[in-house]
Amino acid sequence: MSPRFTNDNDDRATQTSQSRRRFLLGMGALTAALAGCSGDNDQEANDNSADSTPTEGTPTEGTPGDDSSTDTFEPAGDLPYGQWLTTDQSGLFFAYANLDNFPGDTVADSSGSSEPPVDDPLALYPLVIGGAAVGVGRLSLSFAGLAQAVSPTATSDSTVSEVTVTNETIIAEGSFATDQLDERLIEPTDETFGVAYEQTSTDRGYDRYEPVEVPDSVNDPPAVAVTDETVIVGPDASRLDKTIAVGEGDQSRVFETDETATELLEQAGSGDLVVGQFGSATAKELFGNFQPDADLQFRPRSGENMVAAADFNASGDTFESQFALAVADLGEDRQETIETSFGTAAVDGSRSVEVSDNRITATGTYTVEQLSDDPAGQELSEAAAAELVSPESLTFQYEPLPGQQFDELWVGVTEETDAAGIRVEAESGGYTEFEPQERSVSADDSVAVQVDPDGDSVTVFAVNGEGAAGELTTLSVPTDELSETAASQAVPEDVLSFSYESPDSGDFGSLTIEVVADTDAKTLVAQPQEASLFTDRVGSLTSDEPVGAGTILETAVEPEGDEVIVYATVDSATGEVARWQGPK
Repeated sequence: MSPRFTNDNDDRATQTSQSRRRFLLGMGALTAALAGCSGDNDQEANDNSADSTPTEGTPTEGTPGDDSSTDTFEPAGDLPYGQWLTTDQSGLFFAYANLDNFPGDTVADSSGSSEPPVDDPLALYPLVIGGAAVGVGRLSLSFAGLAQAVSPTATSDSTVSEVTVTNETIIAEGSFATDQLDERLIEPTDETFGVAYEQTSTDRGYDRYEPVEVPDSVNDPPAVAVTDETVIVGPDASRLDKTIAVGEGDQSRVFETDETATELLEQAGSGDLVVGQFGSATAKELFGNFQPDADLQFRPRSGENMVAAADFNASGDTFESQFALAVADLGEDRQETIETSFGTAAVDGSRSVEVSDNRITATGTYTVEQLSDDPAGQELSEAAAAELVSPESLTFQYEPLPGQQFDELWVGVTEETDAAGIRVEAESGGYTEFEPQERSVSADDSVAVQVDPDGDSVTVFAVNGEGAAGELTTLSVPTDELSETAASQAVPEDVLSFSYESPDSGDFGSLTIEVVADTDAKTLVAQPQEASLFTDRVGSLTSDEPVGAGTILETAVEPEGDEVIVYATVDSATGEVARWQGPK
């Protein structure tokens, strides 16, 4: 969402702050999940596509097939997300994740080019749909200054343990450094996508914030409410009001007036990852036109009430999937799809599927290994990665971003490659994956990753067409401060020549910076302060030769007044070496 990571073509660059844990909830997975559009028009084709052989199973006492009484079940108290389940005119689509209970290196965040590892909607539905929904929620939390808090490896004074999504509202629960979040919200930074907020009120213990400065690259930034233990991000102030009220018990919840909702929540609502819908609301309420791309054999339709969950065991080696659906008219074709596809990949003896005229309940147990996109052989060797992308073809430039929480390291490619994508991971938690559409990674492609200005390192991976990745290289980010003396020695004042041209048409003028003599700098970065999208970078941190005479940097500048700072990297230090003041 940050404009610094936007490409001018149809290529995809996913910028996240997630770790190397490749669970589906990672935001890298989110991009894969939102890569395609599977609308309701494809539903019948999906429903009739089953070709699996059914496995016999009989519901036992205590399974979702059990019709035990719900008299003692109270969703608001018995479910960690139950207090937030209110509805609007379209009903309710929700998802919940206990982020502390997910095992590492598990379910796919493939690039979208490979098929799901199993063809079983009982397992895939909560993982794919619920995972993508919570991924959207975690991305939205970045507006509240929580990008690092949702990264398992990044350092943060705030932690997010649980995320609940209700329609377009995200509730994060954990421990929050409210003073720090206040600073991040009020001062626009890349972490909050350049949006500046102001605190408008305090309501029932929540500090309320609304956007007051919004860059053109951001559409409809959310409103935010913050306490020590809960952060809520919603489309607007009225949605915050409603969410706070339902959390306090002052707003009606879906199960208080709908017995079916209570039954479904009891049958399938307990787990580490839960997804459900009631009324006419579906996942489209959250994803819009971008639906998760998995070709699931079965999806609930609008008006069908459903709850599904995945619950991981303590070791993280297996999980139990539960599914409960209430329908007015199931139909023979859909019933056959359920009976022949649900639970077909479950471990022996764990499958239980019961279908009646208006109710479906199912359970199954799965091993995490079944759903890994990184089984033996999927991780590329360094030699195989180098065959896709020559490490010598990579360029690196470090760009300081004063006043912002993170700086950037840019990785460029100078030759044609056979790679489907380039992945860049920072030790501090920053993560970006670039995947061109319908072509390989090519010369002049580049991608940036957020890095810690206090010290960091990055690792670059080549990704093949099946989503397997192999390491190309790792390097330290030159974040040491370049002294004024070292800067003047490496790039003397008269080495750079500046030439400005006013715009003949369009909104921007043009600044050309020529290097007229050899320098000791490995890289030069020309950064306009107003037209920052047009920053130009030359040289490479890994080059054997410094930036020499004849090198040209070009950037657009605001004709009404702009300032361009030139940064240089020398050895392990980076700093300002020149500043162009103008035009005036």
